[in-house]
Amino acid sequence: MQIDSIQDASEQEIPLFPLNVVLFPGGILPLHIFEPRYQLMTQSCLDNESIFGVVLIKEGEEVGESAKPHLVGTAAKIIEVNRLEDGRMNLLTVGQYRFEITALQHKQPYLVGRVSVPRLAKTENDEEMHPIVAEAGELYQSYESLMDKLIFGWTAPETIPDLPHHLAYQIGTRLQIPLDEKQQLLETFPIDQLLQREIVLLKREIRILKSRLSARNN
Repeated sequence: MQIDSIQDASEQEIPLFPLNVVLFPGGILPLHIFEPRYQLMTQSCLDNESIFGVVLIKEGEEVGESAKPHLVGTAAKIIEVNRLEDGRMNLLTVGQYRFEITALQHKQPYLVGRVSVPRLAKTENDEEMHPIVAEAGELYQSYESLMDKLIFGWTAPETIPDLPHHLAYQIGTRLQIPLDEKQQLLETFPIDQLLQREIVLLKREIRILKSRLSARNN
């Protein structure tokens, strides 16, 4: 699936959905829509075949008064909808591209953000990226293998992406780390810097997983 399809630095207005989750481009996010304001937002997106922004909550709660979001999020596209009683819906969404909020608006029952979409650097053929991608890929394989041994029901992806940004986003999605650390990754726009941060986190998590596996086997 194509991700990061918008590549210029244009600005646009999109509805925002503050959640206790960090979504990366390419990541799959199921949602249960039950609040009237988000039913309205979802129906508008369906009618206009448009996206909405998923942003991690910085202050506040998912339900009730509008929460204060972090300023970097990911556009989500609805790919499946199952309508339930009383207007409720189950959605399946997929992350498209990262954005940065430049202004928040309250002209709708839900938050609307004016967002900037930074240009995606052309790094796929950059020779300096090759060792970074290779190291990140090897560490990520080790991480998935250890998680498979330790976590019942863990299913590793069938393939590991070759393109730097696809690899970086998959690692960000799959890493089981605190939300604030995931958000820091999401806010790291240069792909080489994102992969380098993920390499540091992967090394840390692999040490922890190996220690847990050793303790379990003793």
